[in-house]
Amino acid sequence: MNFRSLLHVLLAAGSALSAAAPGLCAQDSSSDSVATTRPWLTKHDAMAGALAVLATFAIAPLDARTARELQEQRFQRNDDLQHTARELSFLGGPGPFVIGAGLYAVGRLTRMPRVAGAALHMTEAVLLAASITGLGKGFSGRALPSVNDSNPENFQFGRGFHDGNGPFVSFPSGHAAASFAMASVFTGELDLWRPGIGRFVGPIAYGGAGLVGLARMYQNVHWASDLPLAAAIGTWSGLTIVARSHPKYVKRSDTRTSLPASIVAMLRSTTVVPVAGGGHGAGLAWSIPLELDSRSHGR
Repeated sequence: MNFRSLLHVLLAAGSALSAAAPGLCAQDSSSDSVATTRPWLTKHDAMAGALAVLATFAIAPLDARTARELQEQRFQRNDDLQHTARELSFLGGPGPFVIGAGLYAVGRLTRMPRVAGAALHMTEAVLLAASITGLGKGFSGRALPSVNDSNPENFQFGRGFHDGNGPFVSFPSGHAAASFAMASVFTGELDLWRPGIGRFVGPIAYGGAGLVGLARMYQNVHWASDLPLAAAIGTWSGLTIVARSHPKYVKRSDTRTSLPASIVAMLRSTTVVPVAGGGHGAGLAWSIPLELDSRSHGR
């Protein structure tokens, strides 16, 4: 696998992520609707996580070879690539916080609450992704390729939490997770404002996030297999924060209870009554609704 083919793979993965990302519905505050909040974890999230784990194992055999190829002089002596890698790395590091702070200030100064809200959601999603990847780095203790690009299996449980852990925090990529979190919030918020635009913005946003991961590989601080799980974590963080910040409204008539109406009515009629005879106990009483056939009254 050469540099160009790897780039194509990452861009294609970004397009696939944008197509698979669930759509977010605009709010409808009509009186006959009720707000429902997206749960933190869904079946879709579990499937995406499983696919990310499978992709990690599928890419792992290419780790050493890809790392060595990206460090060849024909790539490393290219000033344009060096400059681009630094710019992309910024987008996965302090970039989201700088962009978030700037957009928040613009939104407040121009009295555009949507912009300020989107900036806050972006920051929240990046912080959530960073927290999860931080735990993953600590527990996995994987050595960076700069330590030894011929040994991608250098894991040690808990080593990422120790002092001097800098060379042992490779898996998963925090920069990639942050960039995917930013991409998913950006796409989700725009799709809320202009429904349907996400299908056009998504491939660009997620593709750019994939380039951030590629830049970190080029800088010899991440293996290829550090990226799939990071992408899943970042995408989940962004989509979840946006969805929970914008509850989906459904008609009350569409809501269903898991219990029959008669049982619900009986539970609502439950009362507590004292036990006769001066005891200290108490009893429960129910009123059960019954329907009698009107024809019985004439007999």
